[in-house]
Amino acid sequence: MKKIVMGLAALVMAASVFAVDFAARTVMEGSIAGGTIDINGDEKKEGTLTFWNLSAKDQKDADALEVSVNNDNAGAKFKMWYKYDGTDPMNLGVRGTNIWFKPIDMLKVTVGDVSLKTFGETLDYWKSPDGGDAATHQTWSWSGYSSVEGSGVALELTPVDGLYIAGGLVAKTGSDFAAINFNSKEDETYASWGIDVKYGLAGVAGIPMNIAASYRDAGKDGVKIAAIGAEYGNRYGSGLYALFNARFRFENFSYSAVDSEVGAYGTTYTWEKENALQAVAFDTMFRYKVEALEILGRFPVTLRTVQDVTANGKKASDYDFTNPSWMSYELKVIYALDGLNVYLDVENDTAVTFDKNFAETCLDMNVQPGITCNFGGAALDLGLKLDIPNKKGANLGWSVPFNVAIAF
Repeated sequence: MKKIVMGLAALVMAASVFAVDFAARTVMEGSIAGGTIDINGDEKKEGTLTFWNLSAKDQKDADALEVSVNNDNAGAKFKMWYKYDGTDPMNLGVRGTNIWFKPIDMLKVTVGDVSLKTFGETLDYWKSPDGGDAATHQTWSWSGYSSVEGSGVALELTPVDGLYIAGGLVAKTGSDFAAINFNSKEDETYASWGIDVKYGLAGVAGIPMNIAASYRDAGKDGVKIAAIGAEYGNRYGSGLYALFNARFRFENFSYSAVDSEVGAYGTTYTWEKENALQAVAFDTMFRYKVEALEILGRFPVTLRTVQDVTANGKKASDYDFTNPSWMSYELKVIYALDGLNVYLDVENDTAVTFDKNFAETCLDMNVQPGITCNFGGAALDLGLKLDIPNKKGANLGWSVPFNVAIAF
């Protein structure tokens, strides 16, 4: 902990000595109260009530602490997460850190934590579907970057107005990017790499429009994702803004099952495909703002292409293999008042699967009215979150979440 504090102090001192911009931001989120309510009158299903919970930040949308020092030609960033679980007050860690510099005006070099992006959501920037299956999505399949993210090196080039080209190499800290054995190809490995290209157009009626393409390679035997995208309008201004990304996911497919009806111990069947197109993910989002009213919506859809595989005259689906296509959705309405914003957010962050469970998963939603306000460099988001039950007889879940961010 002492080393972390000393590191932050060094950044502050550097900002005071040199002509640089210093910025810091810290975030905490949690729940003031929460529980469940029996809405069916079933005496066997009692409700619950809990008070105060501070969310762990080992993998969340917002970093617990972010500090940056920058001038026109160089800079550095330090990001940290915390995991307050009530057992270890020293349970802190560095999410990422990097330094960057410009040897020439058109070239930016970043060393350390790199993240290359083309177009991301304005609702939830870290939630970009990468074509993963519905089951994986239930735990973690969101990905805010387009081509490469991690610890490595990235080059960003702007040779002419409107054109942006970037590429990066990523390997685990302390590891080599690639390893080659000259006597055996089987031992050859390489880590992640990726490339992004963006180009700005004049658009229609003077409204800006950008197009992009990217490629992500997660290393030898890893996932490969090619993507194209476009955005239209001013991301934060008035009027219409729309975003579209299409991602094509290629990966190795393998599924094994035992046919217990064949032989004394059964026969194991294996279905495999190498570097096959597993899914196409469409990430769509719109934003419309006029005066005090703002409406945002996102409807990402993932179409899984490997629905069934046949091997040795047997189908994988006959042995409990399922691979449904899926989607999620979110709609948010914001109305600006003096000093605060009032909003209503309706969201389904689980996988709405395109199968017999569609109706059930589609209704598995969260409804959250709330307010956001800014005061003295701090931003407060406070709401009432309702977890609508999607099954008959299930209890209604509720909580009063909060999010506080301070920047200076």
